[in-house]
Amino acid sequence: MLSPQSQLLERNLSIFEDGQWLIINPADAYFGDLVSDIPMDFLHQYFDVFSESAKVIQSHELDSRDVAARPMGFSVEQKVSKHMHIFAPFLGGEKRYSRIMIYLPKAKAHLSMLLNMAASLLNDNGQIYVVGENKGGIKSAGKLAAKLGHTTKVDSARHCSLLCTEVESPVEFSVQDWLDTQTYELDNNAWQVTSMPGVFSYRDLDAGTRLLLEKLPSTLRGGILDFACGAGVIGTYLQKQYPHLNLTMLDVNALALFCAARTLASNDQTAALIAANGLHGVDRKFDHIVTNPPFHTGIKTDYSVTRRFISDAKRVLVSRGSMHMVANRFLPYPGLLDNSFTQVRTLAQTSQFSVYLALA
Repeated sequence: MLSPQSQLLERNLSIFEDGQWLIINPADAYFGDLVSDIPMDFLHQYFDVFSESAKVIQSHELDSRDVAARPMGFSVEQKVSKHMHIFAPFLGGEKRYSRIMIYLPKAKAHLSMLLNMAASLLNDNGQIYVVGENKGGIKSAGKLAAKLGHTTKVDSARHCSLLCTEVESPVEFSVQDWLDTQTYELDNNAWQVTSMPGVFSYRDLDAGTRLLLEKLPSTLRGGILDFACGAGVIGTYLQKQYPHLNLTMLDVNALALFCAARTLASNDQTAALIAANGLHGVDRKFDHIVTNPPFHTGIKTDYSVTRRFISDAKRVLVSRGSMHMVANRFLPYPGLLDNSFTQVRTLAQTSQFSVYLALA
């Protein structure tokens, strides 16, 4: 089903008839069907839509991918019809575009970074379009885009708006300008975390993750999966305390994996990095899972990711394996955990968060 943003673009398909196009972070896998005959590139920072895009157009499903972070990042490419779908944190190099479409992200700082990157990829007199839901902050997006050039509203429908910016002068983009490294401390232990806009808990150790780390036992052994790892806060803390652990980090977000690799490097650690849509396609086994899973998709509350994760988690755990999970207290996870695990206990609870232990 087309997202509201793509439904708005469906009303404006004529704009795609000219120019060399790059589409950044489409909100659904079905927009490509609307422009299937037009050569264009897609940059995906989220593996779920990237893999679904390949599935929709080619009837070929990508499950999970191990990714290796090189100095400037990583990329997984999939040629689909006349489209090149790229799963990567950023694009760079010599290729240039005359028009770039950005689907509005949740965080304002993330949009600012994407606008800067997009402007650096344009030919002279290029245009950047931004499409997004009105309640998602499209008005403030217009103010950000206006810093690059004259910005106008092209259309509005489905509670969404489409903006166009005529970029007036060349822009340089450096990944380093957007990276932020902080030293976190907990129980007299310190470790470094590198993050950036678009990654959970940017520049801050959130209260839920802190509570989870405080309640983790010292008896963890073997293989650990840091699910929805973000910038690698949980996994690197654990490996700092217990270097014998075999660490795997998994996230749907290319920016998160990009940062997690740098967090590992700054702490002189190594781990396997996996890009995946939940646990779909993950066939290895773990002794323990530790996670602060997401409950938003964009600006919308969405429990489906964690529901699927909980139902799949027991499958990737060894017999008598464990999962430690922190979640907002109001979320209906205890019943879901009871349905999938042999034993479930609440280890800690505050006015906002609960930490659960589930045994396979």
